[in-house]
Amino acid sequence: MILREVRLSTLNRYFISRKFDCLLVGLALCLLAACGGQKDDLGDTSKPLPLTEFNEKVVVDKIWSAKVGSGQGGLYHRLTLGYDERSIFIAEVGGLVARYDLDGTLLWRSKFSKLAAGVGVGQGLAMVADVDGIVIAINADNGEELWRIDVESEVLAAPQVANDTVVVQAYDGRLIGLDKDSGDQRWVYSIDPPILTLRGTATPIIDEGVVYTGFSNGKLTAIDIKNGNLIWGKLIAIAKGQAELDRIVDVDASPLLEDSNVYAASYNGYLFAFLKASGRPLWRFEISTYRQLAEGFQNVYAVDQKGHVFAVKASNGELKWEQTAFINRQLSAPIVYAGFVLVADNQGYLHVMSQLDGSVIGRERIARDGVRAPMISINQTLYIYSDKGKLSALKLDNL
Repeated sequence: MILREVRLSTLNRYFISRKFDCLLVGLALCLLAACGGQKDDLGDTSKPLPLTEFNEKVVVDKIWSAKVGSGQGGLYHRLTLGYDERSIFIAEVGGLVARYDLDGTLLWRSKFSKLAAGVGVGQGLAMVADVDGIVIAINADNGEELWRIDVESEVLAAPQVANDTVVVQAYDGRLIGLDKDSGDQRWVYSIDPPILTLRGTATPIIDEGVVYTGFSNGKLTAIDIKNGNLIWGKLIAIAKGQAELDRIVDVDASPLLEDSNVYAASYNGYLFAFLKASGRPLWRFEISTYRQLAEGFQNVYAVDQKGHVFAVKASNGELKWEQTAFINRQLSAPIVYAGFVLVADNQGYLHVMSQLDGSVIGRERIARDGVRAPMISINQTLYIYSDKGKLSALKLDNL
């Protein structure tokens, strides 16, 4: 379990009490006192597993890079890359938002207040949110601010735009629909959040007028984007155990849509497959994660908080393979790129795995820090945003 694998100073990045200021510290101290010095079959659980030799079959080709401010900062923000067919949008905690052409040319750069979430791109907008819960709409063409609105809560996931609606997932358990042109509120869907949750939320995924997202109560929901009405909601984790820390069931991993199915995973819960239309469950696989999923080669790929990488058959939820070479390396979300599965770690290494069996076939250090933001692929190029603000464009070449 991650809670005995991180120092107390790190713990605050992941967990926050909504009702009791002292609850987190007290529980963490008790946990560390009870579990201090324990080791599992892999040895000291606080240290990253050393990297080992492998049979190299691909090499990483660095195309271009750019430095963008201070990156993610130290409060476990999860600023993500936004993109359209022609460009990449990037935001950093200091308030800088920039747009780059796919060849690395800077198109514009604008400065706002300190940011906690972004960038969501759609319908001519680039969306961010600042540390005070102000959602800001930016003209995607020139970087000029169009409007801003206070949603009166932290926003830790990039607002998304579709169907003339900006969808904002607030940390207090609300999903908010705003008018794309004015920022006026159209609707609100809300849940009652638990006492203790992970610091973060899922990023809503919008498809054919339906908003798919998860909440801190362990539910995956499908919401009508026109009016905020619930179409269906399904539990993918149930709080268990006596301690509050054991009862965390956040669905912070954004849903994955593929054909007629939606895949979702939770902390202390499961990876589930559902039918998009009805929410009927198809299968489940036990896992604890807060990273988004990936799909390829008829598999669903996931990483857990310990650093295991899983390939689960998309058809029936059976485990196809598991890679354990990255224990305690604080992996990024996986991505399928150029026919391979890729993850990055907290030391800036990019790891390339075979989709067939999970074997490591490539590795390159692309930064001197971690990679918290999901990697993206556009036009056969991989884009990576490191925690300290390095934006890199890469390709893979077979040996």
